[in-house]
Amino acid sequence: MITNPKPPESATPGQPDTDLVRAFTAAFTTDDVEGFYKLIAPDAEWVIMATGETFRGLEQIKQLATRSVAARDHTDGMGIKPFNIFTNAEGTRLCWEYVHTAAVTDKWPSSTHRPAPGTKISVPIILSCEIHHGKIIKAREYFDMWTLVDPGTPHRLYA
Repeated sequence: MITNPKPPESATPGQPDTDLVRAFTAAFTTDDVEGFYKLIAPDAEWVIMATGETFRGLEQIKQLATRSVAARDHTDGMGIKPFNIFTNAEGTRLCWEYVHTAAVTDKWPSSTHRPAPGTKISVPIILSCEIHHGKIIKAREYFDMWTLVDPGTPHRLYA
């Protein structure tokens, strides 16, 4: 007879103490892109909700991550600072809320409507992720585009 075991304490709502959450937090807050890639399913999808851009598959997500890291610099205590992290009881959803402070570099992707290199930015961001078999299969990234660029300007960050 097969029974459904009780989920581990770490899988209860509001308790983000799972291997994936710890690894994701460590990778995201230290720019460990190789560690981040290990957490993404090969057929995952990452959607930038503010611009409508969608990156499908690990290779496109790797390109997104590489350009994102190159676009900013974390100096003087700046960086990715999570403050609200939680999962559902089943471990199939992750919400990761943070503030990203950084200085813009000259490698900001895609747009001539970018902040000037050296500009300091502070952007509140929420990632809503779907998890399957211990890997992120879909991420939706939410932020207010107008905290970065002039309002009313059509803008694509990466494409």
